[in-house]
Amino acid sequence: MLVPEAVDAVERRGPARPGRRRRWPLWIVVAGACFLGVLRLTGPAQTPAQRYVSQVDVRGYERVHDYLDSGTVPAVERAAVALFVGPPEDDVLARVSGPGLVLTAGPGEPGPDVRAVGRGRWHGCFVHVDRWTTGDPPLSYHPLDAGQVAALRAGRLSVLSVAVGCGSG
Repeated sequence: MLVPEAVDAVERRGPARPGRRRRWPLWIVVAGACFLGVLRLTGPAQTPAQRYVSQVDVRGYERVHDYLDSGTVPAVERAAVALFVGPPEDDVLARVSGPGLVLTAGPGEPGPDVRAVGRGRWHGCFVHVDRWTTGDPPLSYHPLDAGQVAALRAGRLSVLSVAVGCGSG
């Protein structure tokens, strides 16, 4: 026997709408798509070194490439490197800036492909600023176009490499 209050509750509820039970999978799909959309908008996860090197600017130079240095240590410990091209000049270290970045003149000993221009510490990470010294790019995968390579070989273009490393590697 039904209690009168229970009968009233059933009548007020009304008939079940068709398809109501099938909507929850749709909501799961919508929530998943929104989550993936947010992940896509934020981009891939960056290492601390990549976040810091992205804040570096070289006044009067164009940033042409950013990459994570190759190595055997985990990616989070590798140095992030940015390449800049611009006019050749002696006091290029004064053009390099970043929020709170302090650099000192580097040891300047020429290597086979680069000459150290400046060194520093930033947010607990090391910073190296090097200038390419040869007419041929030291690593073939850096994206210099033919005109930039010709200008580099002729001495009309300078290539700076700014590396930031935050790991023990």
